[in-house]
Amino acid sequence: MRAWRVHDVGEPDRVITMEDVAPPDAGALRGLRMSLAGWVPEGAPGAASEPHEDWVVIDVAMAALSLPDVTMARGTYPVPVSRPYTSGQEGVGVVTDAAPRHRHLVGRRVAACMIQPFGSLADVAVGVGMIVAVSDAMPDADAAAFLIPAHTGYHAVVRRGSVTDGEIVAVTGAAGALGSACIQLAKARGATAVAVVGASGEVDKAAHCRELGADVVIDHTRVDVPDALLRETDGRGVDVIVDPVQGAAAAELRRALRVGGRHVLCGHAGGLIPIDPHFYLRNHTLVGVTLGGYPPDEMRRMHEETQTALDAMLAAGTYRSTPTRVIGFDDVPTALADIAARRSAGRIVVDIRS
Repeated sequence: MRAWRVHDVGEPDRVITMEDVAPPDAGALRGLRMSLAGWVPEGAPGAASEPHEDWVVIDVAMAALSLPDVTMARGTYPVPVSRPYTSGQEGVGVVTDAAPRHRHLVGRRVAACMIQPFGSLADVAVGVGMIVAVSDAMPDADAAAFLIPAHTGYHAVVRRGSVTDGEIVAVTGAAGALGSACIQLAKARGATAVAVVGASGEVDKAAHCRELGADVVIDHTRVDVPDALLRETDGRGVDVIVDPVQGAAAAELRRALRVGGRHVLCGHAGGLIPIDPHFYLRNHTLVGVTLGGYPPDEMRRMHEETQTALDAMLAAGTYRSTPTRVIGFDDVPTALADIAARRSAGRIVVDIRS
């Protein structure tokens, strides 16, 4: 099968190569265990003690690109990923084989999280954990772009961030995949959403955020963001910062967080740096967010709870997937370069069949 593979460390468009490799199957999973870094050999550091029985093998139709495809290639992803690996973390396609608990999905179209080394940028991938049967009403591009941003956003805004009606929520990296989800989820909770974006000549990020319901858009390349947030709130400060970016600007951003406010740390687009301990002086709460690290039973419970809530929002029209561009399989390196340079909004989706 064709697969976009990474062997070295560097910029994604330089280190990713198209290769012909054997497709993953049930035999390839024997002897492997699951860890935060993906599928690893039995006995590897952080590996689960038992075989992972929450998987499906998928003939991939479409896959979505994301920032982790960039940071994994660069070697800056928070969890080290062994090389070589097939890139891509999610997609949609038809199940051809499955662990016993998912045998009912064989022959059905599903969206799934696809973990390294068996990523989604290939003709065949392995879906794990978040596996959702897709309704006929949802196009492949929407299904491929939906799962990780929607579930991570729900975890960040609703479950961990506890955003409530009437609060003012600032979302950094708001035009990105996760930021796009967080804007919609904050609005659905009755909050005022302030989108923080960077200008890009290729993409109108401000328009993208307004289409998703953002009440205010701030361009961090043109103004001082904390000052702008304080102006928008008459000096009070925002109630919540939902932050998929973090990086060096995170501590300064808290200058615009009200006393007792919450800074929800849900991504690493700007890098991960030590946290200034002075946040306690204003009774700020720093909230860590990741969908990993929970026991399997709790992960399944959370996944089902989140999907039920998102299904209701999809039906009500208060949430939508955000694919903004569909590309061919050969165009993956160029598209990854665009994501690395922040020249994209929403999700770029790859037609694996092209």
